[in-house]
Amino acid sequence: MSRPYRSKRHRPCDQCRERKLGCQTDDGLPCIRCRSADIACTFEHPPPKRPRRESSQSSWVWDDVTPDHIPQPTQPLEHSQTQPTQQQQPPPIGQTFSLDDLPVDGVSPAVSGQLVFGRSPTQFVQSLDQLQGFSAQLFGASAESDPWLLRHCSFDDAGVKCFYKVHFRNAGGVPTADKIPVHFMIAADELADAAKRETSCRLPAEGITSLAAASSRDELNRLVPPEYGPRLVALFVKYVFPALPLLSRSHMGLTPACWTPQPWVLERTPVHLLAAIYASALPFAVHDDYLCVLQTYSAPPAHRLWRLVYELIAEEIHTPHLAVLQAAILYLHRPLDDAQASRADTPFVWSWVGSLVGLAESLGLHIECRMWGIPAWEKRLRRRLWWAVYAEDKWRSLLLGRPPYIHAGEWDVAELDDTDFLYHARGAASAASAGVPGTLDPVPFRYLVDLSAIAEQIYSSFYTLRKSQYLSERFHASHDIGRPLLERLNAWYSSLPETFRLPNWSKSVSGLAPYPTSIHFAYMILVLFVYRALLRPMARSSSPPLIFDLEEMPTNPDPVPGANPELDASADINGNGVVGNEDEDPPLLDCFDMPEIESFPAVDLTDHGTGETILNAAERCASIMVSFTRRLTSSDFVGFWYSWSRISFATVSNFLLLLLIQAPNADRALKGKQLVESWLRVLRCQSQSFPMMKLGLTRLDAVHWVGLEQTFVLPGHVAEVVKSSSGNTGSAAGS
Repeated sequence: MSRPYRSKRHRPCDQCRERKLGCQTDDGLPCIRCRSADIACTFEHPPPKRPRRESSQSSWVWDDVTPDHIPQPTQPLEHSQTQPTQQQQPPPIGQTFSLDDLPVDGVSPAVSGQLVFGRSPTQFVQSLDQLQGFSAQLFGASAESDPWLLRHCSFDDAGVKCFYKVHFRNAGGVPTADKIPVHFMIAADELADAAKRETSCRLPAEGITSLAAASSRDELNRLVPPEYGPRLVALFVKYVFPALPLLSRSHMGLTPACWTPQPWVLERTPVHLLAAIYASALPFAVHDDYLCVLQTYSAPPAHRLWRLVYELIAEEIHTPHLAVLQAAILYLHRPLDDAQASRADTPFVWSWVGSLVGLAESLGLHIECRMWGIPAWEKRLRRRLWWAVYAEDKWRSLLLGRPPYIHAGEWDVAELDDTDFLYHARGAASAASAGVPGTLDPVPFRYLVDLSAIAEQIYSSFYTLRKSQYLSERFHASHDIGRPLLERLNAWYSSLPETFRLPNWSKSVSGLAPYPTSIHFAYMILVLFVYRALLRPMARSSSPPLIFDLEEMPTNPDPVPGANPELDASADINGNGVVGNEDEDPPLLDCFDMPEIESFPAVDLTDHGTGETILNAAERCASIMVSFTRRLTSSDFVGFWYSWSRISFATVSNFLLLLLIQAPNADRALKGKQLVESWLRVLRCQSQSFPMMKLGLTRLDAVHWVGLEQTFVLPGHVAEVVKSSSGNTGSAAGS
């Protein structure tokens, strides 16, 4: 039955009201959503009564109207009943509403002409991330806008308090027991145009324009033809997503049966995120029957894609959305060419990690969001992104020896569980009832997150500045700290499914999925870090060199003995001809008369006690690492490896050298020498197929190029072992 929609009561249609969605009839009936979903647009059911509070009193009155000004979200992808046609496409991904249409004073007008003041007792689910023309950033507990003041704001049914171009948004669901109020500042993107121009690497000086955004997408389409995009996304979901679940598959319209998105999905995905997905998936193009030809004859320039990602991140970080953080994490894991793989990371990498943490905290990812009034897909994505940032911080903090950016008292996100990997917002029950599995195997990432927590504990227990100072000469204290850490690592390994375990480290790991291989390697690195800390106090350090400053040394020549009797009477002439008073510091050159200080064991090994046990376990750990790496096959290299694994291989090289240099006797020195030579041969062979090992190879090559005896001050028994096998060393290095 035909009727004008903009009636006195402003009623939405039955279907939109049932889903609590905005009802748009700009082109007449049926409304846009019913037309897109090909369902009947009816007005048969009256809206439910709802309480309304008048401005002059606190009593409740009833109104049968749904205010039309309230911003409503569009229909989520997982709720759509039909696939969009080319003529009738759904709204842009995640586009929920425009705050420009909201009243400036934030007061909800009633249809009768009265004004409704106070706070709405209900709040509609609205996305924090998908705000057209606006971006959200968190008000922290001590921010200039006090969250405990903002909790008294008269937010409307969308959780918004509107002003002019900056609005307040209540996250919803808090405060509650043990949870603080959470509010966001919603700012218009245009306010950041000047800041974007300051950091822009590519846009014209006149400003950030929609034309510039269009040119970015045009450039991406030139680099990667649109027909290749869906296939690259499918490869990303298959090979990268299990290790870095940074996308919302539900939000991109993906299903367990189909990992290939529709073209309209890619058209509405931000360019920086789409370029990062494409570039991350390019190494796996050989596994696609269609893309492998492209990769052979006309491969897209990955370096240009990554440059485009970096340039756009530098602009969009001023008005961030989750897509900026997603792209930034992928940029951190971009593959390196052979030359770069052989070199250590520059300080940019650790600074970039700090930017990731800062961006995540600005977006409020460090706060538990399950009770918030945001879509279910956004809750899942926010939680996974936080744990991805957490893992980056903890692994690189340990591997680089840097104080972490994330501290335990500053976040409260619960551990990941199966619900964080659901395809559909309706939950696992609806997926199961439809006969469709609700999850894609998330085990690799979840187990890595568990290892990241252990990495944090290892760093805080052994490698902070204070703990390193205290434990470097206290073996028994180190042993007491290390034992529970090793037990926790063993418990983690025992928690792995049977299919994920290596029955015996000496057996071949070929045939296993690449993700468990990288996870096993990460586990072994943590074991190595525990033994590395236990080895520190097992050898004494030489005395530090004396320090002198040439600029502070006297400019007058030394007096000649006998030329000044008064001076001779008050001064000593030492054997080196250096004049010094008894009250002054010892002569600088006296250090040359001291006998050479060797690094004697600080722990008694004669009783085959704890020290002997630790050395045996450390050598076994090193031997396992060499054997594990030797048995890696091409099937283990084809998967996604975290970029910090490159530093891990160099860490193994350092650990093996430590076992050799600190060997307490000739027998252990010989075993350490054999381990170093075996590791060198393994790296020379395997690095041809896996460039991530080249940094570890470079570290060993540099030492052998200079010579062990010239690089380190070796104890006598170690020097004898190195010297006696120097001929074998040359042959090993060249093999």
